Amino acid sequence: MQALHLIYKSVNISTMVGEWKLKYKHRKLENLSVRFARIVTFGALVLSALACNTTPVQYDIPEPFVDQTIYLSDPSSFNLTVVGGQLYLPNVGNGGVLVYRRFFDNSFYDFAAYELSCPDHWMENCGTMSTSLGDLYMTCPCGNSHKYQLLDGQSLDTNYILPIKEFRCQFDGGNIIRITN
Repeated sequence: MQALHLIYKSVNISTMVGEWKLKYKHRKLENLSVRFARIVTFGALVLSALACNTTPVQYDIPEPFVDQTIYLSDPSSFNLTVVGGQLYLPNVGNGGVLVYRRFFDNSFYDFAAYELSCPDHWMENCGTMSTSLGDLYMTCPCGNSHKYQLLDGQSLDTNYILPIKEFRCQFDGGNIIRITN
């Protein structure tokens, strides 16, 4: 009987040791997978940080002081109450400023204010860009009538690297737009 009891204890102990080894291996695998996930996350963050181009765009266009307030309740800015609406401010910036309503979310990114001097031809007589009401593009009349998108100021032609110069717009979500540089 005592021999049976010893066999039972040894089987029980070996079972416990096996369970302990299994738990240890499971914990080791968990730690390994957590470390792997951390390494992958860190690597992704480093790659995304390296992929961002944080170099500011350098324009040759002179930058006069700009601090303009527009009230949407003013009848002269009625066009800005709808998406795609435009308002021309002739005496602001270097060659004038065009304010464009991109969205209707009552958020800070609803409006864009663009310098009307062409980034490439600002010193020439033809260097003031133009647009017509309802148009989605600004056109530089110099040379081949190059076009820029009003939504983000980017060039339609990939040979041009300079986007339109954009001013900072602050919108209170109701009535006031403030344009600054």
